[in-house]
Amino acid sequence: MSRFNQLVAGGMLLFLSGLLYTLERIALYIRWYAEISTGSWLEKPTFVDPFLQNWFVTLFFFAAIVLFSMGMNATKTTSPAENPTDS
Repeated sequence: MSRFNQLVAGGMLLFLSGLLYTLERIALYIRWYAEISTGSWLEKPTFVDPFLQNWFVTLFFFAAIVLFSMGMNATKTTSPAENPTDS
């Protein structure tokens, strides 16, 4: 896997991790607003830590860190005329 591919894969995994985290927060607030409309609700929504409950967020986040570090440490001499997507 080339340096460029590692950085792109790391970026995609970081984006997916953030997207899953955001979607879980949105679902939490939607549920809380639904409880408010029924008349029985808690003062604040009960926040669940997505890093402990959803293992995909944690997995994607740490895989992104690993791929970024591998991409930054990869040393490959390329000339400016070469395509960075070539492996």
